[in-house]
Amino acid sequence: MYTVIWKSLLLDRLADIYVTADASERERMAAGVEEFNAQLAADPLDVGESRVGGYRVAFPPLLKVSFHVNEANSRVRVTDVIRYGR
Repeated sequence: MYTVIWKSLLLDRLADIYVTADASERERMAAGVEEFNAQLAADPLDVGESRVGGYRVAFPPLLKVSFHVNEANSRVRVTDVIRYGR
């Protein structure tokens, strides 16, 4: 099991994205983030696409999330989140 870390700044950014979405988008986003966090905790190397240096990118509904996997200490650090897609 991995520990998933979202810095306050990124949680604030996610909240800003969420409040500007309409009701159906909010539902999709909330369910997507919940599932995304569960997947990261279980097996982050199986989530999204790999990038150089242990970084990865994934696309939960309406979002693009970048994250770094540190296998040595079983931690996943979210490094960026933006609105993406429809």
